[in-house]
Amino acid sequence: MLISFNRHYRESHGALLFFDLTDRGTFEHVLFWLNKIADHAEEDTIVMLIGNKSDLVEENPASRQVTTQEAQDFARKYGLLYNETSAKTGSNVKEAFNELLESKEYI
Repeated sequence: MLISFNRHYRESHGALLFFDLTDRGTFEHVLFWLNKIADHAEEDTIVMLIGNKSDLVEENPASRQVTTQEAQDFARKYGLLYNETSAKTGSNVKEAFNELLESKEYI
């Protein structure tokens, strides 16, 4: 079933695009979602790529399936901001939102 996301993108100033640092498959789907954003969002929408579950990577570095460098390279290639966060612990979440907000002039 195809869902129309157009109403979610319209007039957006920013978008957060998440993947799981411990699940390579989620990173491999990022381009699909980035294309959806490009198709439906305003041209000047700022997109931040976020590698989530950094808490799991800190607990067990061997669980990391996407390197920071690889994600940063992807972000750079597509003109995205990049950050790594943990929704579970809140680590770097506020900083990621602040970076996204500071990258766009709202006033």
